[in-house]
Amino acid sequence: MRSEFDRKTVLVISSDDRLEKMLKESFRDNRIERIPDGRMALEQILSVEPDLVMIEYDLQGLDGRSVFQRFVQDRHFTALHRIPFILFSSEEDVRTRHGKELFDLGLSGWYVHPVGLHELRDIVKNHFMGLDVFLKNRELKQKVKTSEFRYRDLLENAVDFIFTLDGAGRFVYLNNRFNSLVHNSKENWIGKPFQSIIDPKDRPLADDNYQMAQQGKARVFEARILCPNSECPVLSFSITPIVEHSEIVGSIGIGRDVAEQKKMEHEIIDLKNFNESIIESMEAGLLTMDLETHITSINAGGQKILGWKADEILGKPIRSVLKPEEVDALLSNPNRPGTPSYSRETQLTLKSGRSISIGFTLTDRIDNRRKKVGTIISFRDITQLKQMQAEVIRMDRLASLGVLASGLAHEIKNPLAGIKALAQACEEEFDSDDPRREYLIRISRQVNRLDDLLRTFFSFARPKTPDRKHHSISDILGEVLHLLSKKMHNQNIAYVQDLPEKLPHVWVDSQQMQQVFLNLMLNAIEAMPDGGMLKVNASSVEIPSMGMIRKNVRLADRMKASFIEASIQDTGAGIPPDQLETVFDPFFTTKPNGLGLGLSIVYRIIDEHRGDIQVESKMGIGTVFTITLPTGVTQ
Repeated sequence: MRSEFDRKTVLVISSDDRLEKMLKESFRDNRIERIPDGRMALEQILSVEPDLVMIEYDLQGLDGRSVFQRFVQDRHFTALHRIPFILFSSEEDVRTRHGKELFDLGLSGWYVHPVGLHELRDIVKNHFMGLDVFLKNRELKQKVKTSEFRYRDLLENAVDFIFTLDGAGRFVYLNNRFNSLVHNSKENWIGKPFQSIIDPKDRPLADDNYQMAQQGKARVFEARILCPNSECPVLSFSITPIVEHSEIVGSIGIGRDVAEQKKMEHEIIDLKNFNESIIESMEAGLLTMDLETHITSINAGGQKILGWKADEILGKPIRSVLKPEEVDALLSNPNRPGTPSYSRETQLTLKSGRSISIGFTLTDRIDNRRKKVGTIISFRDITQLKQMQAEVIRMDRLASLGVLASGLAHEIKNPLAGIKALAQACEEEFDSDDPRREYLIRISRQVNRLDDLLRTFFSFARPKTPDRKHHSISDILGEVLHLLSKKMHNQNIAYVQDLPEKLPHVWVDSQQMQQVFLNLMLNAIEAMPDGGMLKVNASSVEIPSMGMIRKNVRLADRMKASFIEASIQDTGAGIPPDQLETVFDPFFTTKPNGLGLGLSIVYRIIDEHRGDIQVESKMGIGTVFTITLPTGVTQ
């Protein structure tokens, strides 16, 4: 292991090489330099840069005493005055004559020859250790001095008012901040009581806190100080007792101007209230969670969308509020980890059990140290928007299919008329008992069937413009019931009708609306082959469905429209959830012999009346079709 002395340089000034040899033998890892002449040593000592000088007294030319004197007195060697300088002599009386003089000049040691190897080793080590101690002490003193200056500089230029009090509560020290606070020289206040700087209204409070500090308790309080103007600053004082030998000899205090702090606190509170008001006024939902997915906040919009109150779900895991599979879809991030999610859509089940569609954005919640502390979910109910999109797609599909159906029906109708005319002509040529007449009769029957199908196509492709007048919905249902009562009786279906007495009339084409109710009620009857209940009710509403809002955009601003909402409800098997979106599409049917145009025609008729139709169904419980029709009355 290398010693702390290993990298030292020793300069030997001697005409004899004995000292040099002993040093090289004892300190093999050190640099040992020898100069035989005193004058030469003074010329070369700066280039050698020794850590220790060992010089013989008896030298040719300049003796050791003279060399050391010049070394100490010459300014060129000032940088080396710190190094130990050791002198060796062969006579004791030389040391007696000149020792005091040289030691006063800074000689580190004087030894008389002969010196043994072990003794020389100890001499060198001791002087090296002394040099290290000297250097460390000097370094420590410099650090202490630097720290003292730095500490005083910090105190004097501190933003806070710093002071010390003696045992009687009088000022002993005041920093420069005092001058700017009271606009007076701090020297004028040294020796004055601490309470004299406090505004008279706050002096009782300051005196009570000072007395408690004198009992050994650190105190913090706020008080105004005296100042030349009317707006005296409020300082937050902290007074701590100074204890020496278990006795309180004074106290140290810090006064901080809290006016700016209080202003910032008010600004922060105002900003917080402003942000909260914005968040609470948002129609969109905003929900935050911690890292364990516990709900930490939810705004008013989120409560309205989800149907939960904040005090019901705050602090709870989100999986206890929503279904696990919904949470997985909500929190999954398809992007690279650490990047914000783009807007996505998913389904959520509300507290009421109703399912809605939401569009949402998932964002990491980051604190001021750029560390993730939770998750922010911004979401909006897009259920009605999705319904409107589906309706627009359906209308585009119906329009395209209508054009196609119109063209096909027109092209097929003429050849069919020719086929039927030829069949009838051939039938007249055959005798009444000719068996071939049966073929012609069957041809005519199939042509008639195709003709009926084409008429259905025409009614779908080119619906008749409704001849709208005010009609009672009760009268319309009465005509339909006259046609269906026997069929319902035969299938053991109970009919329940709930219509208010003063129900407004609807602005519709009576014949087309009979076709609508007939089609819907026939579907309901066919859905209950083993019997059941068919219920029809109606009510007056002023707030239409989203579809009605879209279709009544022509209404003047602030004008309210009146509507009738009628529902046809059965207790049949229900429609599978995956088919609810396509029930109004052309050629969609669950009947073996159905064409799939009935509900499409119903949809077209309702749309021509600027109305709306919605369907809800649960398997094993039944289906409800809800129709909204305008009354033609605005308010």
